[in-house]
Amino acid sequence: MKAILVAVTTKYDVYDVDYSLAELENLANVAGYEVSNKVTQSLDKPTPKTYIGSGKLDEIKVMVDFYEIDTVIFNDELTPAQIRNIQEILDVDIIDRTFLILKIFEMRASDKSQMLEIKLANAMYMLPRIGYLSIGSDRIGGGGLTRGSGETERELNRRRLISEIHHLQTEIMKSKNTKINQISRIKRNELPIVALVGYTNSGKSTTMNTLMNYLNSTGKEVFAKDQLFATLATYNRKLTYNKTDFMLVDTIGFVSKLPHNLVASFYETLEEVKNADLIIHVIDSSSIYINQELLVVLEVLHNLNCNDIPSIYLLNKWDKTIDMNMAIPGKKTIRYSNKTQEGIDELLNSIIEEISESTIHARVTIPYKRGDIVKVIEEKATINKREYLDNGTYYDLEIPKKLYYLIKDYDLDTMIN
Repeated sequence: MKAILVAVTTKYDVYDVDYSLAELENLANVAGYEVSNKVTQSLDKPTPKTYIGSGKLDEIKVMVDFYEIDTVIFNDELTPAQIRNIQEILDVDIIDRTFLILKIFEMRASDKSQMLEIKLANAMYMLPRIGYLSIGSDRIGGGGLTRGSGETERELNRRRLISEIHHLQTEIMKSKNTKINQISRIKRNELPIVALVGYTNSGKSTTMNTLMNYLNSTGKEVFAKDQLFATLATYNRKLTYNKTDFMLVDTIGFVSKLPHNLVASFYETLEEVKNADLIIHVIDSSSIYINQELLVVLEVLHNLNCNDIPSIYLLNKWDKTIDMNMAIPGKKTIRYSNKTQEGIDELLNSIIEEISESTIHARVTIPYKRGDIVKVIEEKATINKREYLDNGTYYDLEIPKKLYYLIKDYDLDTMIN
């Protein structure tokens, strides 16, 4: 399938248009399109009726006919009116950036949970576009955005979509509760969560495999391939380094302008990040668009309210880096390579340093009936003194800060004050 890419650039753009179109071309290639041409236009803002100006649209029409183009892909999400107006002029499949990403995610879905989340994102995307979309029974139909076939069918499709959205939301809520319980179990086992995040194809999965092999982990290697959104799965692996256990989590990669509905529906991956004790931001240091890709991930993390989670910036693919002075000012930055294993010990030591819990000194008397608390103290605390009294066991101890809540009511210093 041959495609033309179309982008509007304005003075308010956060992302460079060359970077944005290069990213869009990569996405199009993953979805099976061969990009023949790229068209850009500088405007104060996209044209409300047709996204780009009428003159530029006429130019694209000539290109569509001359190069026998099947699809025109727009770099931003189009409104229903824009879909209608553009399609009437070009008379080929029209795909916007959101539709394209949803299509790729649908291709990559590998389990029931992911399929539910993608179906919900699809349905939310289609709902305001009922009159301009071919709608199948459980997914977007056809190759692109096309006209509907009448008011009656449109209303029936609208009702069906609303019903489907409600059903999917219910099913996803069940999956969400399961995920919360899984995270709670990890927390109860006192395993710190270390989340790998980054731009898609930055090397997160390869980094996880490298760490597993380096530490002789018995866990199964995760899927890693040099392509955008190679997998949508979230992988958890328990690792041990320097007598410290932690759960390493590999998450889905990010791209710019990630559809809001997709972000909202992909609860599982985002929940892992939001509950992390430490974030490892994996960066492709060899990318010519490193600043743009860094901005993409920081924007997503900001939207997830993850700014307060401690982070380490991993300059991955350092063996391919040209700028040997590269660094991120004011941030914990490690030069790293999965190929040469440069920086791997520094990374592991930094992880342990970040997740190691500070302790609280306390003097407590635990009643004998609270054997559950005594068990935790004996296993997790550093005991300076132990004495058996009439009313319970006295401890002078150092306990991890996250466990202090268990003994807070028995802290003698607090009780005295």
